[in-house]
Amino acid sequence: MLIRLNHLIIYCSDMQRSLAFYRDQLGFPVKMESPEWSEFHSGAVTLALHIAKPAPPASKDKARPHDEQMEAGQAHLVIEVADIAQFYQEKNQLGVEFVLPPTQQDFGKLAIFLDPDGLPISVTEEIR
Repeated sequence: MLIRLNHLIIYCSDMQRSLAFYRDQLGFPVKMESPEWSEFHSGAVTLALHIAKPAPPASKDKARPHDEQMEAGQAHLVIEVADIAQFYQEKNQLGVEFVLPPTQQDFGKLAIFLDPDGLPISVTEEIR
């Protein structure tokens, strides 16, 4: 039996604000949009937004989302780019809030930014 990942759903508090962020600041092309559910073209896995109630205020220390502060039942979104320095420069100029600038790691380079609801998203440039 073949199993494949189909959707990644990000729950957001403001559809228009999140649509603008993922479309205009990150560059994902819109596949479809509605007030409750929107989708982006993002390769083999569909990136989707689903409206939800706002989350309670979270800790500002989101720069290290994959270490000891993670708890079971959580997930983490990671995107890969060919040139992390260029990505960082372009997105920073568009107002994307980075909590960790490009930093060398064992696996390659890593940066972390926040979406409009404060969701930490990692961006990597793998060692080739």
